[in-house]
Amino acid sequence: MKIRRFFMLTVMAMLIVATLGVHSTSAMGAADDGGVACGPMKGKKVAIDTAKLIIEYNATDNDIGVHGAFDDKGWSELCVYDPKGKLVLAVKPQSQLKDLTMGGIFFESREPPAEEFSFKDIAAKFPEGKYKVRAQSFDGTILTGAATFTHDVPAAPIVTAPVDGAVVPTTSLSIQWEDVTETVNGDPITITGYEVIVTKINHDDPNGFSQPTFDVHVPPDRNSLTVSNEFLEPGTEYELEVLALEESGNQTITVSSFATE
Repeated sequence: MKIRRFFMLTVMAMLIVATLGVHSTSAMGAADDGGVACGPMKGKKVAIDTAKLIIEYNATDNDIGVHGAFDDKGWSELCVYDPKGKLVLAVKPQSQLKDLTMGGIFFESREPPAEEFSFKDIAAKFPEGKYKVRAQSFDGTILTGAATFTHDVPAAPIVTAPVDGAVVPTTSLSIQWEDVTETVNGDPITITGYEVIVTKINHDDPNGFSQPTFDVHVPPDRNSLTVSNEFLEPGTEYELEVLALEESGNQTITVSSFATE
């Protein structure tokens, strides 16, 4: 789990425990709980602002999971269905949160090791295609949309500098990597960018959210990024993550670490 998402995931975990229902179904709108999840909705239909469902593969730890993001101005109920119409997610805030509604959610599934949950498993359980979204807005509007889900997972970025475990100066540090040109299966792939994340491991605020993190997206034609001199501290350990991002949103991470002089 990446530190940059810790705050969002903590909030989401609290909401899931306190207010959300997750149900399964065999046909769109026909939930196993008797139809509680996303029942009949009437009103004007508009497109939801954000609907994303992706695969994240940690090549260093060899684990895989599904991430999702669904966002708009405010909704009291939201459901996501797979390409066959099966309900895979239902979110329905309750009590005072129901009155306030939710603006959006971001989630990460559990990321089991490959021997427990493999690429073959994810392909079987999460078919490619459009995952339809239906939600009831706070003002009665019906929000609809779809998240495009593919199995095109980038091969692991190869980080050439700094090498894992290196000790580096605090100035002019250049993170370098090789182009990613294919999927984990060796098929051609379209990379839309790279993300570089440098995180201070032993931070000074373990109970808060001020952990120093340098997080930058760069275009797909870049192979290096210089870390700001103002960010690095002397005698400090850092985690380095380089992510390859492909056009449907799937991403693959290579993780290493370094220390400063």
